[in-house]
Amino acid sequence: METNKTVLIVDDDVMVLESIDLHLSAVDGFQTIRAQGSAGVTSHMQNAQNIDVIVADVVLAGSMTGIDLCQKAIEQYPRIAVVVITADPEVHCAEIPERGVFLRKPFGGERLLEAISEALWKAAG
Repeated sequence: METNKTVLIVDDDVMVLESIDLHLSAVDGFQTIRAQGSAGVTSHMQNAQNIDVIVADVVLAGSMTGIDLCQKAIEQYPRIAVVVITADPEVHCAEIPERGVFLRKPFGGERLLEAISEALWKAAG
C-alpha cells in the first residue's frame, strides 16, 4: 500500500476513534485526524483536499450520517477514498456510495488496512 496517506476517522464512540487511530498511527505512512460525530467533521471537510481516506461510522450524532458524509466528500473531492463502518446489522453494503468499501464492526487491524487499500484502489479508478 502506498504510504503518506491522511485518514479522517469519524465515529461517535471515542474508544473506536482511539482504536483505529492507534492502529493506523502504528503503520508507517499514515497520518490520522479524528472527528467525533458529524458536527466534529465540518471543519475538516473544508480542507478535505488534504485527506486521502475517510473511515466513517454510519450512525453519527448530528445532522449527517456517515453515508451522507462520504457521498458529499466524493462529490466534492472525486479522488477521496471512503470506508464505511457500522455495527448496525440493519445496514447493508448496498446503501453505501458505489465505490465505497463496507466494513462491519468488530473488525481487526489487518481487515481495516485491507479495506483502506481497496478503497484507495477504487478511488484511483
